[in-house]
Amino acid sequence: MDCNRNLDSFPDTSLVLLSFLKQKGCQNSQLQRELDYLDEQLKLPTNHNYIESDEELQADGHSFSVSYRELVHEFQNQVQPQLPVNAEEAQAVREMAAELIRIADLLEHKVLSQAADSLTKKLCRSQEQFWGGHLSDGVQALFHQVAGAKEFKKELVEMAFTFVLMKTVCEHVPQFLFGLYGTVVQYFLPHRSH
Repeated sequence: MDCNRNLDSFPDTSLVLLSFLKQKGCQNSQLQRELDYLDEQLKLPTNHNYIESDEELQADGHSFSVSYRELVHEFQNQVQPQLPVNAEEAQAVREMAAELIRIADLLEHKVLSQAADSLTKKLCRSQEQFWGGHLSDGVQALFHQVAGAKEFKKELVEMAFTFVLMKTVCEHVPQFLFGLYGTVVQYFLPHRSH
């Protein structure tokens, strides 16, 4: 898959991030448990179109019903991925994640460790609403330190470095997985201005 060409038409960041984290693997068993739990939470049943309550009736006599997608959108703050509908889409997600891992591997271990330590300290001292800015600053600093990154589209490098920096921080503090996952997915939403 040529990720440089297909970035604009590519599916859900949430799926790519989840695939990236799974393919990259975890060195920390607590992080692996957190990742398994995240995976389980993101695979909520999608075969129910509506959740109905027998107890509440609308003024017109119909029972109250809420679309499952509306609930997911409201409660999970747009982190719920749209699961691949076919094997081809699932393969595309895995291929893009593998390409991002290849880009992320351009980072030297020492440089990544220093960036992750610095980011971890900032995240520990700040509220979750500010994590996106701290993460962005860390990624931009990494971008300027890796000469080989210029052969790829800037957006791909930004995504790869964001994913690997997030993963490295979570190896040290697994409890950050859910908060950082949501922050990263929000950061890459299409309507966000870079």
